[in-house]
Amino acid sequence: MKEFFEVLQKGVSISIQDNGRNGFRHLGIPVSGAMDKLAYQIGNLLIGNKLNAASIEIAIGGTVLKALNQFSIIITGGNLKPAINGKLVEMNKIIDIAKGEILTFNGGNTGVYSYISVPDGITSECHFESQSSYESASLGLIVKKGTIIYGSSPSYKLVKYGLKHKYIPVYPRHNLVHFIKSSHFEKIPNHIKSQILSEPLTIGTFNRMGMYLSSKNANLEPFDSNILSEGTTFGTIQVLPTGQPIILLADSQTTGGYASIGTVIYSDLWKLVQMQRGTTIQLIPVEINEASHLNKKLHLFLKHLQIECRNKER
Repeated sequence: MKEFFEVLQKGVSISIQDNGRNGFRHLGIPVSGAMDKLAYQIGNLLIGNKLNAASIEIAIGGTVLKALNQFSIIITGGNLKPAINGKLVEMNKIIDIAKGEILTFNGGNTGVYSYISVPDGITSECHFESQSSYESASLGLIVKKGTIIYGSSPSYKLVKYGLKHKYIPVYPRHNLVHFIKSSHFEKIPNHIKSQILSEPLTIGTFNRMGMYLSSKNANLEPFDSNILSEGTTFGTIQVLPTGQPIILLADSQTTGGYASIGTVIYSDLWKLVQMQRGTTIQLIPVEINEASHLNKKLHLFLKHLQIECRNKER
């Protein structure tokens, strides 16, 4: 192993994330994993890693890291104004960081989550077949001030290139977010659904477990949303007894006792999690076939990017 970073300041949030703990929800273990899987996978592709290699996830800003060796990195996702020794660095491009240099994330220009990917991925504790940090249950490496983050020394030479401008994800202040209706959809009163679906919803407080939404133009009305607990997932849209909608995210519980409107489709999750507080989304119901089409488009984009990266390495 090789020492990569010392955490001088944790900031709002820093964790190690990969694709998550898939296959353990029946045991009550959240999947966790990268919040924005698109940005996380782009970083791994560009630096020559497997798609599931562990990366460092930074949220919002305030994180300060000291490089303990010289190595290459790429920073993808939300633009949190990353800087080395006070000088802003280019994102979505492989860069070198020297021993002793200080990498800082100063707060969001656009987006919420940034990813630092390194050759061969981060080396850290693995629990339930994943390195993902899940602080509530002390799973994976729990990063705090003074933590040393390790990696390995790749045996191959990196080809230094970046992501083409046309492929760089955009994080606007308003987004359409598609979802598939749940079995409760028709049972939720029409006036509640109308308030939630007919106008933009404002992003409120959020963390890796969930995101609160509010209505700008109407007072959400309470209703009896309690149900027998049932399975939930990353993207489940629940309605609280107050009438307020919340969307469960990567670290969410595995079951829930509130009625749900539906589940955000996989290909829109990356857009959702990068919405800053105070920005807005419009929830749009879609049928299974359209959701499958949109998910396939995202998969084909990553496949195309993977092919381009391989061609550049030749």
